[in-house]
Amino acid sequence: MQNVPVVPPHDAEAGGARLRRNLQRAETYAAAGQIDAAIQSLEAVLQVQPDLATAYLQLAELHLRQGRFGAAERRTHAALAANIDSPRTAMMLLRMLSKLSLSGLMREVVAQLTPPMWDSATSLAAVAQELSLCGANDLAKQFADAAVARDPAHPQALFMAATADVFFGDLQRAGELAERCLMRIPDDPGSHWLLSRMRRPNADQRVARIHAALDRVDNDEDESWLAYALHNELHDLRDFDAAGDALQRACRAKRSTLDYSTQAADRVFDALEAWTEPSPTAAGYATEHLTPVFVIGLHRSGTTLAERIISGHSAMAAGGETYDVRAQIRRAADHYFPGEVSLEAIARRDELDYTAIGRGYLEGMRWRAEGKRWVTDKLPSNYFNVGFIARALPTARFIHLNRDPIDVGLSSLRTLFSQACPYSYDQDEFVHHYRRYARLMAHWRNQFGDRILDVRYQDLVDDPQAQAARMAEFVGLAFEPGMVDIKRRKDAVSTASSVMMRDGIRKDRGEVWRSYEAILQPLITAFR
Repeated sequence: MQNVPVVPPHDAEAGGARLRRNLQRAETYAAAGQIDAAIQSLEAVLQVQPDLATAYLQLAELHLRQGRFGAAERRTHAALAANIDSPRTAMMLLRMLSKLSLSGLMREVVAQLTPPMWDSATSLAAVAQELSLCGANDLAKQFADAAVARDPAHPQALFMAATADVFFGDLQRAGELAERCLMRIPDDPGSHWLLSRMRRPNADQRVARIHAALDRVDNDEDESWLAYALHNELHDLRDFDAAGDALQRACRAKRSTLDYSTQAADRVFDALEAWTEPSPTAAGYATEHLTPVFVIGLHRSGTTLAERIISGHSAMAAGGETYDVRAQIRRAADHYFPGEVSLEAIARRDELDYTAIGRGYLEGMRWRAEGKRWVTDKLPSNYFNVGFIARALPTARFIHLNRDPIDVGLSSLRTLFSQACPYSYDQDEFVHHYRRYARLMAHWRNQFGDRILDVRYQDLVDDPQAQAARMAEFVGLAFEPGMVDIKRRKDAVSTASSVMMRDGIRKDRGEVWRSYEAILQPLITAFR
């Protein structure tokens, strides 16, 4: 038998004390914004206890705060190989994998840590939320339902299960769960908002209780959720004057929480419009086994409908809204940034390894493709990244949705986004963004015109069969009649159009703005 050295008790105690001191120092330094000092303290912790997963994950978080994507990813992989000793540590790991857009690894971790292994409804609901954010809706529903089974009165569990049911089209159960959540927390903004999207009867009663909740609200974020809920209910009641007042209140509240600058956005647009092709360094990556189709356009321009139709083809999988392109750009540039793209990444575009970007992207999309030959990626704002995508993925195609600017403007105003579309709560900012977006798309057409198919939203709803045939032919497929029968689909829709998609192809969404003409003068003046 191999001799194992024995650590004297006082040495073990000293090591434990040193570990605790360094952990405390790291926390203190991080709170004070001294990130490099906090990193040094955590590295010292790992000298004492090299399998401490929480230390690796804290390091990953600190490196992201410094913009160091590669260092954060390496520490996260080290955490995967270390000791995941508690649900808290496992939750830290899932959240970091989510930030790095490593959704395939998230699914692998969750496959090993099944619902019975988690300690509480709180943990199960938190897992469901992270899985939902990365588009793993089947697993998210499994964990959300397990959370409700664990504690039938747990508010976050009820909300997450209701959200999952909305995505899968079970609006009856979703409404029941949201009402149960409100029995526990009567002013819960998220539950009021979720219910307002379901077009349930007795809207007058919900309007009264939302008004009561708004009377008690004490912060802008909650006010925005409640005011949007009120707007939705009043819109369904066709009380457009009151709905317009609620919408203006909602937009003001949400805009006040955002740090958005049209000048900063213009700098990104300007840099992208300077993009030219070809590039001798852009080798890219392609494989005959998987071809991506990017559905792009402004949010609320019809991208969900287009994806539902094209992914109705038997050879096409619906990838949903993914942030995998952005993650690959971050990885290649070794630069972590918020939003769709950064000035630094654009400036370094000719230095990036496009083969690695393309290969990494396709590998990350395999679980979404489910063995099919084609897969969609429906993040609308990938119109920012057409240049990166075109270089990295030479077989990729873009389906670009174009909708009447006033229609898409009002639809954007009426949508409560989480972090996306910060320009969409102020009409003047929307007008400015729309014009820059239109200029950028014109630029991309000049560069990659044969790879971009423009589809007018109104044409799509007026003659879906003809437009489905155009889209299929464009990506190299033969039209299948079942593509336009979107009502039969039972898979999840996790976008702002999740409820509407259950109605099939609706033809009544044009010129809704006329009901709100009095409050939409900036949009009307700009686009009429």
